[in-house]
Amino acid sequence: MHIGTTLVTLETGAKHYYTPWFPRGGDNAYFTYEVIQKFLATGGSPGFTVTVYTKNVEDPGSEGTSFTFTQIGSTAFYEAACANLKQLVRFKITITPGTDLTVYAQGVVYRILPPTWYDNKAI
Repeated sequence: MHIGTTLVTLETGAKHYYTPWFPRGGDNAYFTYEVIQKFLATGGSPGFTVTVYTKNVEDPGSEGTSFTFTQIGSTAFYEAACANLKQLVRFKITITPGTDLTVYAQGVVYRILPPTWYDNKAI
């Protein structure tokens, strides 16, 4: 997965990055990411978000069914419980810099942990 990855933007406005598609490892999954460090300027609505997308190979487009992450308590960890995944999975990573233009390089250091896969079948 993505371990200690740094994303930096020199522009204003939200920037979107997509990971490559990868095959699902089960019918369902728990995905988790951690924000290790943020260096975003103040002003506006600075932030960092990750969205999970899933689709079948024959489905058109760069996105599909989406799942959002929620923060785990007041920690730097975020999780997404994804059910009934299709054949392929990918992440959309969005970084929104602050509007204080005296700070040029803004970004985040994050890591996406390996997912926990599980099937719908009962044991």
